Formats: sequence, structure tokens, C-alpha cells
Amino acid sequence: MAWRLAAVVAIIGVGWPGRGIDPPSAQTKAPAAEDADWFSKRVRPILEANCFRCHSHAAKKSKGGLMLDSRTSLLKGGNNGPAIVPGHPEKSLLIRAVEQADDELRMPPQGKLNADEVAVLRQWVRDGAPWPGGAAVSVRRPGDITAEDRAWWAFQPVRTPRLPECNDPDWSVNPIDRFIKARLEREGLVPAPLADPRALVRRLFFDLTGLPPTPKESDDFAAAWDAPQADRDALYRALVDRLLASPRYGERMARLWLDLARYAESDGFRLDSYRPNAWRYRDWVIRAFNRDLPFDQFLRLQLAGDELAPDDPESLVATGFLCHGIYEYNQRDARTQWDDMINEVTDLVGDSILALGISCARCHDHKYDPILQKDYYRLRAFFAPLMFYDDKPLATAREQAEYRQRLAAWEKRAGPILKAL
Repeated sequence: MAWRLAAVVAIIGVGWPGRGIDPPSAQTKAPAAEDADWFSKRVRPILEANCFRCHSHAAKKSKGGLMLDSRTSLLKGGNNGPAIVPGHPEKSLLIRAVEQADDELRMPPQGKLNADEVAVLRQWVRDGAPWPGGAAVSVRRPGDITAEDRAWWAFQPVRTPRLPECNDPDWSVNPIDRFIKARLEREGLVPAPLADPRALVRRLFFDLTGLPPTPKESDDFAAAWDAPQADRDALYRALVDRLLASPRYGERMARLWLDLARYAESDGFRLDSYRPNAWRYRDWVIRAFNRDLPFDQFLRLQLAGDELAPDDPESLVATGFLCHGIYEYNQRDARTQWDDMINEVTDLVGDSILALGISCARCHDHKYDPILQKDYYRLRAFFAPLMFYDDKPLATAREQAEYRQRLAAWEKRAGPILKAL
């Protein structure tokens, strides 16, 4: 399965190209990926916190006919004309207003923005005021998902990207290298030299097992690597396959998932009682990695293994994923504690499986992410009937029937002796 050796390419964002320069094409350039990230983290929060209450489609009445919640609205402007002139902050009414250099145009009314916020808005306008999602309105009305929400990069279907051009394509060993090499060239950097065999073997061991190689394993790998006519690619692949087949691989990878699943062997509250059977879920996760269980099955069994395979003890153990939250057996306010536990399970599924922090939507529509409060409770409703059991026999129906037959036969034979005792 693809998750055995997931390759994650971390590309370091360095800001917009030409930041601090007014390029001739600033007014028409299309937003790049880093523009979207910078806009969402730096520009949009300033506008939402200071402007949208009075100048947005969600406002009861837009003051001065001005709306600032889309690029189209900014270019159209209000009673005084366009709010921005892309590429020219000195000609933009929005910048004049937030700098408060003009007595007749001082915004926001509650007080001047700090110097950093003004600088961010100036830079944004200077770079062409890119607005990811185009003319889509950024303010979400209560209970709505906007077009801009749906255009967010994380919700788009996975596509195979076109390989970038680079000056030395032969440097790349695999397609991922092409992206790294192209970015290095764009930043004027040169690749680091190839790792020596001893560094390489240590990296593989730590990545796949979490443990270092023995001195002999390092020596053997280095000797084979430097041997005449050595097939280094085959040598590397053989070592990867050997480490993937090691039981230590499942133990290493399971630690990462168990942290997400908030695995613990005690209740985690004030009394912190021991959980004697928690280890069964831990070992199930280890076995799942070691036997190469497909990721979709890995998730489904943890969410509903007792429903998908009710006669399979392994699937029952998998649902331990839902049961590792906080608990206090002598809590007097049992109703509130149960409510907290179901909230915690809902948040867990959002964090670990959806990769979304959804807990904010417990009290209101999420302020930044397209997560509605009603959708939070729709997900929570799935876990509302949850019941925790500690008396389920980990055996199939056939094994339980056979056990009952043997127990009945034993009780029949032991009856007279038991009666005498």
C-alpha cells in the first residue's frame, strides 16, 4: 500500500516572487500557490477583523456602498470610487484610509491598524492584490458554504501534476526529485551532495524501524556499496524490503498513529485508573502495518469494525480507536462527562481522519475553514449511540458455542463433586 513509504516533499515558502518590487505585470498576474497561503494567513484576517462588519455582503447595510469581501467589489469600490488600484498602493483609497493620512478618510473607525498590518495591506496591493478564488465572496453567511470555500486547494481532487523542467534532469532519480531540483534552481541553490553509504543506511533504519543499524550492518552495507560493479539501486531496494518485512517496522509506524489516536493505558483523569486491555488495540495497529492492511480498510475497521465484521474478534479490537479518550468512573456529573467524551471522539475523527480541526464548529460556524456548526453535529450524531463495553469475548460465534458446550460437559461431570464440596 502506498502509505508504507509515503514520500512527503516539503517545499519551503519564501513569499511572493519580487516582493517589494512593482513588476510591470502586477495588475494582471495570476495568484500563485504561495500567494493563496500568504493571503489567507496575513491579508484576509486583517480585512475580516476590521472591515467586513460594515463592508461586506453579509453586513446588514454596506456603508458608503463599499464592499471589501471580494476582489471584484474592491475594484468596483463605493461612493468614492475604486478601493484599490492593483500595483499602486499610493493610488488606492483603501491604503489611504488605513494609513489615516487624510482627515476625511480614516478607517477603521475603532482605531488605526498597527504598522505591521498596514505594511501587509500595502504589500498586497503592490503585488497586484491577488485574491484566491477570483471574484468569489469570502464572507460566509451563517449556514453557507461559499464558492471560495469549495475552491480551497485541500478539497480539490488529487491530480498527477506535470513534471517541471529543470536544467539537469539526469540528476533526478525519481519524479519527486524533479520538483525539488526545479525549486532549487529557482532559488539559486545547488543540491546537497549524495549521502555516503553509512549515512544512507542509518537514515533507512531510523525512518523504517526507529532504531539504528548495528555496526556490522553498517559495515556490510558500506562494503557492498563500494564494491566494484556494485548494483547500488538493487542493494538499496533490498535493504528497504528487508526493513519493511521487519516486525520493528510495524512498531515504528504504529507509534505515529497511536499518538493521533490518543492511545493510553490509563484513563487520563484524576484517578487515572489502569486500562488492562488497551494493549490489544496497540497490537492490532502494529499488525495492521506489518501485514500491509490497505489504508481505507484500516480506517473503516477502526470506525465501525463491529458493524462491518461482527463475528471477527480482530475487527472488534480495531474499534478501540474510539475508546481511548478521557474517562473517570466515579464522576458524579455523568451526563456532562458523557457529552465531553462524545465531543472528544468527534474532534478525534476530524483531526486524525479528515485532517481538519473541527472543534471550533461545536459552538459556531468555523470562522476560517468551511465547517458549519450543523455539519459538526451531523458528524457527532454518528457517535451519539456509542457504548463502551469491557465484557465482549474476543472469540467468534463458533468458538463461543464450542466453549459453552465444553463448559456444559465439564459442569455435568463435575456436578457431584461440586455438590459434595
